[in-house]
Amino acid sequence: MPTAADNRHAELLLEVLEQLSLGPATAAQTARRLRRRSRFGRLDRRTQSGLHTLALEGLVESVGDQQELQFRITPTGAVTLERYGRYPGGAAVMFTDLVASTELIGRFGEDGAHELRQRHFGLLRRAIDASGGREVKNLGDGLMVVFAEPAGAVTCAVQMQRAVARDPDRLELRVGLHAGELLREGTDYFGTTVIVARRLCEVAGAGQILASGVLAELAGEEAAGARRALGAIELKGLGLPVESSQLLWNEG
Repeated sequence: MPTAADNRHAELLLEVLEQLSLGPATAAQTARRLRRRSRFGRLDRRTQSGLHTLALEGLVESVGDQQELQFRITPTGAVTLERYGRYPGGAAVMFTDLVASTELIGRFGEDGAHELRQRHFGLLRRAIDASGGREVKNLGDGLMVVFAEPAGAVTCAVQMQRAVARDPDRLELRVGLHAGELLREGTDYFGTTVIVARRLCEVAGAGQILASGVLAELAGEEAAGARRALGAIELKGLGLPVESSQLLWNEG
């Protein structure tokens, strides 16, 4: 019969899996993520031990070198997490949208428009990789991305806008961000957190990053420096207005 200590250890392993389901992380990064919500003490040592146990069971795998060793969840780990009905809370969701994308076909033809989109998504994916996000799906004209840490979502959105602004293709991007509990179905996520992020993206203008007040607060200093409060705004399909801010990325 499992002891209380056994149950606590199993709980920690599930929490580690939850965090890694949102993107690769080092042991130190995983412990830092857990500190925001975990009831466990001595998390640095416990996280190291937990990652070792999960790796032996084939639920996570390590990538990179010893100086920057990261861990990521395996398909078996994802199935295990879903079996227990565990979904990350306090995670961040990003939606991007390529502005006036339908006009590209008229200007450049099908092949030319496809090449422009591919280059555009290449810029976005480099920012995602650099900030610890995980692409959930390509929506045709935009991406859905999840992050274990809201600050990472803000960093990524800023890097995306700056990369697109510098790019000679001169395309324009809008971004919506929100944070909260995520419900998962297979490899996809759904629920209110996802809806709010998508609606914020839809109402954003060209070159804008719109973030919910919840995300901006959780992101802390990363979102505090260049932020313009918009107040509560109405979003399609939601009963209550959502406190929102525009994150200003072009400091020049």
